[in-house]
Amino acid sequence: MLSREAINIFKNLFFSILLLLPMTAIAHSPLASSTPKNGEKLDMSPAEIIMVFKLPTKLIKVNIKKSSQKKSESLLGELFGTDESEPVLLGKTFLMKIGTRHVISLPYLKIGDYKLAWRAMGKDGHVIKGKLSFTIVGR
Repeated sequence: MLSREAINIFKNLFFSILLLLPMTAIAHSPLASSTPKNGEKLDMSPAEIIMVFKLPTKLIKVNIKKSSQKKSESLLGELFGTDESEPVLLGKTFLMKIGTRHVISLPYLKIGDYKLAWRAMGKDGHVIKGKLSFTIVGR
């Protein structure tokens, strides 16, 4: 049986945690939506990627890679999964601008699977990151 003092300490700790949890959730600005959507299959190359965050953020890094269809022929490549992807060259004009909506212009993308990795910083200084992918299947 716990003493009354131990129960009071537990109650205070529990309520303190409940009060702090919403603040930590508000402190970050997750991605609300993107165009194309994660996992979307497209008929043709998109002209841009649009990322919308729940709160103002600034993108600090964005990489897009086209997955290679080649399988590594070496035993080490199969064991360690060598990265055979091709980077997509992007401009930098969309970086370091604060806002909830970010537009990334794209060059023409060929048929294939693409993976986008991003890092952003919220107004509170916390860095958040995420990934999304899409496939261009053609017609």
